[in-house]
Amino acid sequence: MSATHHKTSLPQGVRVGTVMRIRGLVPDQAGRFHVNLLCGEEQGADAALHFNPRLDTSEVVFNTKQQGKWGREERGTGIPFQRGQPFEVLLIATEEGFKAVVGDDEYLHFHHRLPPARVRLVEVGGDVQLHSLNIF
Repeated sequence: MSATHHKTSLPQGVRVGTVMRIRGLVPDQAGRFHVNLLCGEEQGADAALHFNPRLDTSEVVFNTKQQGKWGREERGTGIPFQRGQPFEVLLIATEEGFKAVVGDDEYLHFHHRLPPARVRLVEVGGDVQLHSLNIF
C-alpha cells in the first residue's frame, strides 16, 4: 500500500473559527495516518497539532512537536475510524484549542500548546486515501 503525502499551505495561519475538513477513506490494510498542522514548510517544523488515528493499536493520539521534541500524548476515547470505511473529520480552531469532530460527534478538544496563528501548513499522510481537504 502506498502512503499518502499531501500538503496544503495556510499563508494566513489559523484563527478562531477556522475549520479544516478532511474527507477520505481508510484502506483495508491501514495501520496509521496523520493530520499535522505545521508551523513551517521546513523539515522538522513545529507541529501545533498532530492528529494520529492508529488503527493498528485502536487509538487516536493528539500531540504537538516543539523544537524537535514531541509533547505529552493525549488520547481520545475509542477509535471512530474503521478500515474500508469513508470518514469526515473537522478540525475547528477555538479560543481554547482544536476541536476534533469525526462524523457527527465531537471526539476531543485538544488545548493549544502553540499559538494557532503560527500554523502555515496542513499535512495529511500515512495509510489513507484523501478525497478532499477544505479550509473554511
